[in-house]
Amino acid sequence: MRTVAFTLMWLVSTAALAATVYKWVDENGVTHYSDQPHPKAEKVQITEVQTYEAPPVPEPARSEPRQPQATGYLVCELAQPQEDEVFFNTDTVVATVRLDPELQSGHRIAVALDGRRAADLEGGDMSVTLSPVYRGTHTLMATVEDASTGQTICQTPAVTFHVRQPSVLAPNPANRPRF
Repeated sequence: MRTVAFTLMWLVSTAALAATVYKWVDENGVTHYSDQPHPKAEKVQITEVQTYEAPPVPEPARSEPRQPQATGYLVCELAQPQEDEVFFNTDTVVATVRLDPELQSGHRIAVALDGRRAADLEGGDMSVTLSPVYRGTHTLMATVEDASTGQTICQTPAVTFHVRQPSVLAPNPANRPRF
């Protein structure tokens, strides 16, 4: 099959130059192509080779210095925990928020664990210890709010993390990871 495909490609490429192609089937049922006539051959009509010319590549836009969003923050994200992080044998999780520029006067950070408000951070605090956090999969998110109106200034993407703890049903150390 490869030979036939290669032959066809070769013939088509030479056909563009030669302009006349002949095709015939021999007594074994094998199809042949040639630029030379053969007693049982018939002429094959070859269409013009199709080409494509790509449009010119636009010049890349010049990067301008990052400007604060309408919120006034260039960065609004959870630095800790990281996405799909797993905590073993603990019931406390430290959540750290990263903002750039730093938290502005009159703003506060609300941290939500599994959709419920768990803590408020004001002033220079950028992290909070959440406890108790039971075993399972949890979602954490932080929102920067105007302290006087409660209006959302910016919101971090939600981060999913997992807490693994021994259970009454599997108390043996063999069932727990070793460090």
